[in-house]
Order: sequence, then C-alpha cells, then structure tokens
Amino acid sequence: MQLDEYDLHDQRAAMAVLDAERKARGVPTSEIKKRHGVSMNSVYAWRAHTRTPHLQRFVSLATTLGFDVIMRRIAEPRDEYDLRDQRAAIAVLDAERKARDMALGDMEDKSGVSVNSVYAWRSCVRSPLLCNAVAIAETFGFEIFMRRRPEGKKSDAAA
Repeated sequence: MQLDEYDLHDQRAAMAVLDAERKARGVPTSEIKKRHGVSMNSVYAWRAHTRTPHLQRFVSLATTLGFDVIMRRIAEPRDEYDLRDQRAAIAVLDAERKARDMALGDMEDKSGVSVNSVYAWRSCVRSPLLCNAVAIAETFGFEIFMRRRPEGKKSDAAA
C-alpha cells in the first residue's frame, strides 16, 4: 500500500479514516443519512466492526468524503478497477476464476463466500458485503483499498 491508501481488509481502520474525514470537512451526520441512506448508528457499527457495510454504500460514502475505492491486481500488471462499477469488477473476478479453471464450489471453499451470493452480485440483485468482496478479491489475487483523491480532483461521480 502507498501513502493515502487504506486496505479494506481492515474495515475498522478504514471507517475511522472516513469518520475523521467527515468531521474534518464538517459534514453533519444528518447529511450522511440523507445522501447515503445510512444512519450514523450503522456507520458506528461499521467502525466497531460489529456489522459490515454493503460495498455499494461504502463506496458511496467514501466517494463523497474524497476517496476512491479500488480493486487492484496484486501481481504485475497491477490493473486497477474503480468499484463504483461493481458489475465490471465482478466480471473481472469471474474471468479470473474461469482462467484458473476454478469450479464455483472451490471458489466458495477458498473464499468463504457462498455461490448464491456471487450470483446475486453478478445479476445486480444486491451489492456484496465489504468483507465478502474483499474475500473474493483476495481469492483471485486482488486487493481492495480506498485511496484519497488528490486535492482539487473530483470523482467522475461528483463531477
């Protein structure tokens, strides 16, 4: 990891960074609920790691607070995928599974994430939990992290 990159394998630390950024920017808790449909009780539970957020909500919150959420291949070439487009990221992971000739049952055994959940993500029925997205990504040689956006640079979603 580089400076200003936060490994999402450690959800507690990432949530602490986001909460500190929210406070530094003066974003009231009511704004978090209004923009993201997330209560501060949920954010505090995510920070305490008593619950884990859905990836879509985590990405939305992080983006608003000046971070990009990225999936990156650990080995060369270190391709990066913006997780605002979850469908594309899931397609990359599925292609990697097929390239490794890994059966879905083996993927479930190695990642601890059910095949039914993966199908629901692929069909966009629901967003994966952050911890499950991290587990699947790691199974196929990727890492998921958030990176502070350089000052003055807006995300494509915010532009």
